Amino acid sequence: MSVRGLVPYAVAAVLVAAGSSLAVVSTVHHRPAGPLATFTAAPATSGARATELSRASRLAFWREGKLWVSNLDGSLRHSITTTEDIRRISLTRWTSDGGAVTFVDGGLALVVVGPDGARTDIGLPFELRVAGYRIADVRWSPDGRRAAATLLRPNDGRSDAFVVDLDQAKPSFTRATTLEDLFVSDWTSKDEFLAYTATGVIASVRATGIDQVRLFTGATGVSPVIGPEGRIHFLVGRVSFSRDPSLAYVTAIRASPWSAATDGSDVRREAAWDVNDIRLDARLPDGRYLVHRGSTNAQGTVTDDVQNLPANAGVIERVRVAPDGRSAYGFTAERIVRIDLAKIGPPPATQAANDAVSVFLDTSGEADVWFPTPLSLARGGERTPAAPSARYAFQFGGHVWQMENGVATLVHAGPLARRTPTPLPRWAPGGDNILVLEQAGASSSPSTLAATVIDRAGNATRVAGTVGAGRSFAWSPTGAEVAIAVDRKGISGILSDAQLEIRFFDPSGRSTRGPLAASEVAWTQAGLYLLAEGGVIQRLIGDAAARAIVAKDRLVNDPRAEPSRTVASSISGLDAAADGSLVSMRLQIQDATQSNRSYVVLIGSDGAPLQYLRGDNLSDSAWSPARALFGYTLDARTTSERAVVQSPADGKTLSTADGRFAGWSPDGQWYYVGRVTGLYAYRLGGGDPVRVGPIGLPMSAARR
Repeated sequence: MSVRGLVPYAVAAVLVAAGSSLAVVSTVHHRPAGPLATFTAAPATSGARATELSRASRLAFWREGKLWVSNLDGSLRHSITTTEDIRRISLTRWTSDGGAVTFVDGGLALVVVGPDGARTDIGLPFELRVAGYRIADVRWSPDGRRAAATLLRPNDGRSDAFVVDLDQAKPSFTRATTLEDLFVSDWTSKDEFLAYTATGVIASVRATGIDQVRLFTGATGVSPVIGPEGRIHFLVGRVSFSRDPSLAYVTAIRASPWSAATDGSDVRREAAWDVNDIRLDARLPDGRYLVHRGSTNAQGTVTDDVQNLPANAGVIERVRVAPDGRSAYGFTAERIVRIDLAKIGPPPATQAANDAVSVFLDTSGEADVWFPTPLSLARGGERTPAAPSARYAFQFGGHVWQMENGVATLVHAGPLARRTPTPLPRWAPGGDNILVLEQAGASSSPSTLAATVIDRAGNATRVAGTVGAGRSFAWSPTGAEVAIAVDRKGISGILSDAQLEIRFFDPSGRSTRGPLAASEVAWTQAGLYLLAEGGVIQRLIGDAAARAIVAKDRLVNDPRAEPSRTVASSISGLDAAADGSLVSMRLQIQDATQSNRSYVVLIGSDGAPLQYLRGDNLSDSAWSPARALFGYTLDARTTSERAVVQSPADGKTLSTADGRFAGWSPDGQWYYVGRVTGLYAYRLGGGDPVRVGPIGLPMSAARR
């Protein structure tokens, strides 16, 4: 059986995996052994001397069905428990304080055994067993009193965090999250641990309460670990759409290492490499990283690519590194080995030198070495000038989040790890409610969306009558109503055969007026704009009949759209300035050669096309809530990515900044730019940017 887990609280992080053991960082001073030197255990002693085990280092290993503990030199060796089948045993680890050895029995029970043989078996509740959950990973808090466990359903990959508290009269597995997609990692205190998801979310989770989740970064990534200097290290990269559901970890594609302080500030890239299909195990004192590639058990390091550790004594599956940073203990399927890291160090040292590894002790495959690992974290607390006062809502990893005072917390867990793109959640004017489009339910298609309104307290109300919602919705200027495009068939509003109409609701989900025949909507202070059948943009003011202002054909036949090259076209993405003076649409055009081009067309309220912006590389567009200014991103996710603010009335560019356009402040005096390093506010009148928080994603902002 292969193993995964990350001993979480270390000055040098500890990482272990179910399906393959991950790496761990610790430290101790010792004499290095010669090549293939073998550990010689001292005679066994009675359990009465268990409390005399060294406070500097300890050893635990299975052999011939018995779990033995001793000092690292083999003294005071004694057996503390037994098993009838070693194949049932996984994740054998010392608690962080060295007070007990723990292991998982058959994937269904966490067993805690003291050096004196006192044993506590903590089984999974019956309902979790019959649902198919298994214990896939266990991480111990710095004081050794709590464990964070990943419980995984191998048949479909659903996973969540559960906490075991040894100070309870009867310890049990208590649910900490309900995301159905979460994997535990290092503890950052006795009350909080790191975690990540298969959709690329990296976060911290409180050990008490349900879904007390704080988003750590807005970058898509995996594998957060604590480095030897106390910073949080993680991989930034693309997460694959498909993965083996039986694995209790996620790998990243074209991944590179970044780090930050514990509050998400002081973000920096740690190395220039990017490597495919890896997960991060630990940061070595010399700056390299321990990683695993794919689903392999082999522990490796990274310089420019993954280099597996020498396998002359067996494939090394995980590692504990000593405090001197020069030596380590590795664990194979049959033995513990001692590693001279200097001999497998970065160039010019010889890579994969077999004489770097010597046999320390033959075992039955399950073993661990313990050293004291005091937790010392790099704190942030950077001081910045006053940012615009606002609260922010956004969607990331399939979930809805809110950021305030630089801290982003989970507001609403998504129903599934869904990949269907949906619009940015939007605050109602006044900031009392957020509307989000999400998958309609676990039994529905990923393309079947429905609207949910979430109030300031996080209470979610599914809006009846919105199953089959499209991607277009708009709040009224007062926030008392919301207009939503919905498929009349109730199947899907995002498929090409959808029969869309605009429906109106109040925040409680009550219908407020009859539907309108249209596929998209924008709601301004001067009335509604609608995208009607045949690509006609209509304007509706008060109770008057809707009036057509411009049709798609006029936009296509404008010389700026190069009509002579056009054989097919479509328009979508209706939006408008808050005062109703300007409208924006995305025009998609196909040439005779089957090539495509795109424009974002800015249109006056009288229907006259004012400006054609080449839209192939334009995204994240949004109108200012205060005046007719248009913001957007050019060349998103490239090295030339930049946020642009434009004044359509005169065609002038008012501002450009490196990063992704991330929205407007509620008063329209600032615009936001997102980067891996965080969210920044830029004042329209100029001046230095202000860092708002650690999450550099497009936001919907509302007054606090």
